Amino acid sequence: MKRTLTAAALMSLASPALAGGPAVVAADPVPVAAVAPAAVHDWSGPYVGLAYGKVSGDLDYTPPGAADTLDGGSLTSLFAGYLFQRGNLVYGGELAYSRGKDTFATGFPLENVDTVIDLKGKIGYASNRALFYGVLGYSKLDYSFELFPALDFSASGVSYGVGVDFAATERLSVGLEYLARTTDGDVPGGSTTDIDLNSRSLRIGCSL
Repeated sequence: MKRTLTAAALMSLASPALAGGPAVVAADPVPVAAVAPAAVHDWSGPYVGLAYGKVSGDLDYTPPGAADTLDGGSLTSLFAGYLFQRGNLVYGGELAYSRGKDTFATGFPLENVDTVIDLKGKIGYASNRALFYGVLGYSKLDYSFELFPALDFSASGVSYGVGVDFAATERLSVGLEYLARTTDGDVPGGSTTDIDLNSRSLRIGCSL
């Protein structure tokens, strides 16, 4: 009799579990690897490079106040600089030396923008392997007269522009830059001149 009661009790305890079917145990979630953010290229340190640009602009003498357009010539440049980087923020300075070719006032092919020196402060934003930046600085140019070298003069003033560089490798970069220069100077004989010289340049740089 006791065995019958014990068996009945065990059956009654097991019946709810049997009625519900087998218990399902949830599997542990499979961890998903986090996608790593794209690495920002390191732009910090010294660099050097070459640039070639097409130019445009205006030249205005006072007196007599005659204004001329500078015919589209070119600038070939050497540049060197140093950049600092804090996260995506990049800043630094650059010095460029350029030689002009066929950059003369309309109708006066024997006059020419001979050399240009640009000292630029740079600040930009690095995104993956691209660097977008703006520049503000000081520019000095030498204007020469082939037939009358005694009239050669210099003009200086502010420069500003924008550019973008792309890191093709860990050391080499290619880029484009637009730079506007607003300069003035004294011409032998008592007159003054204002020269606006703009350039659009293709740049190739190498970090050191």
